[in-house]
Parts: sequence; structure tokens; C-alpha cells
Amino acid sequence: MIPVTYNVLSQGTTSISGLNSTDTSVFSDIPEHVESPSQLRLAHDKLAINSEFRLEPVYLVEYLISGAGGIDPDTEIDDDTYAECHHELSRILQNAYTQSGTFRRLMNYAYEKELHYVEQRWLLGAGEAFETTVTPEDFTLSEGRKVICLNLDDTDDDSPPEYYESNDGPQPFDTERSFIHEVVHALTHLQDKEENHPRGPVVEYTNIILKEMGHAAPPRITYEFNN
Repeated sequence: MIPVTYNVLSQGTTSISGLNSTDTSVFSDIPEHVESPSQLRLAHDKLAINSEFRLEPVYLVEYLISGAGGIDPDTEIDDDTYAECHHELSRILQNAYTQSGTFRRLMNYAYEKELHYVEQRWLLGAGEAFETTVTPEDFTLSEGRKVICLNLDDTDDDSPPEYYESNDGPQPFDTERSFIHEVVHALTHLQDKEENHPRGPVVEYTNIILKEMGHAAPPRITYEFNN
């Protein structure tokens, strides 16, 4: 059974109306973005404006994910790998929703706009390379299916870490940054690259959300990483 919406402010109320009712023109940002904020992020901020606690955190993974599946429709997802990724994704979603007002805005808006429909939820490509179907090319490959691919390779000591650029030099990606980045894609349908901009909207949203969550690693300052 799919869980119902849980309105924290009105205990027991089930409703998808009014999720986007809070109006404010000022949202959290970080100093690294101030000189050249992503215009695509700022445009989405005008839509995703409600940071209230509207959804029960324990059910967030069910609101986002409908089942297993890879971008290639013929991909078979291992049950154990799916269970591990699903569990980790649930943990990260719960922490993000309870700790980050920015994440609540994105999640609330995505739920109001589409995720309350089960058929609009995403397949989880557990164990696949990090990717989310947001471009026309992606949807051609997935045959129109919405897929978010996540893995736990960074917890494997035998796998070399991938790095991103920060003001403190190269930093290794960790599970939280990698998962949140792909989840932001899924919640906003925004793409990575933005014309004449070093980071793009998804990197900036990820930076802000992690900062609000108390994540210790420095922000990512570019989308591309130059070795």
C-alpha cells in the first residue's frame, strides 16, 4: 500500500493542496555562489517556495521510487544491491528533509507537481553508474522511463574515489553528495550544464542542501573537474 501524505502541521490531514503556499523571495545560499549564482536555480526557486514539513520523512523514498530498473530496459537489477541502495537512499532523504529547508522546498514542490501520482515516480537503477534521465537523449535510451541510477561504490575500498573541485583543492565524492546530486535532478528535472556558468543549478542546489545538513566537505565550485 502506498503511504498517504502526512501533514506535520495538521496531524492526520491528508492533502496535496497548498504545498506551495509559502511566499518568500529570500532563500538560503552560500558565499561561493554569490558572485555568479545559477540563473536556472534562481528560476526554479520561484516555483519551489514552500519549506514547511509537509511529508512524513520515513515515506519519502516511497514517494520518489516505484521500483527497480536501469536506463537500459533490459538491465536486471540485483535484489541485494537494490535493497542496499534503497535503504541508503531512504536514510539520506530523511536526513535531508528534516535538516534542509532547501531540500524540503524541492521535495514538496515535486510531490505537489508529479510525485503524488505513482506512475510519475522513478525507477531505481541500483548499482549502475550515477545518472538520472533528464535529457531527451536519456529518455531515448530509457524508452521514456524515468530512472535514477545510484551506487555505493565509494564505500568499496578497492574502488578509486572520484573527485570534485573546491576552493580547498580536489575533494573525494562521498555517498551523500553523489546521492543528493542525482535526487536534485529527479526532483527538478534540471540538467547539469548551464550556458556560461561554471557550476549549473544541480551542483548549486546540492551544495546548499549539504551545507544545511551540516556536511563538512567544502562546496563544489565547478561542474567539470580538471585533473
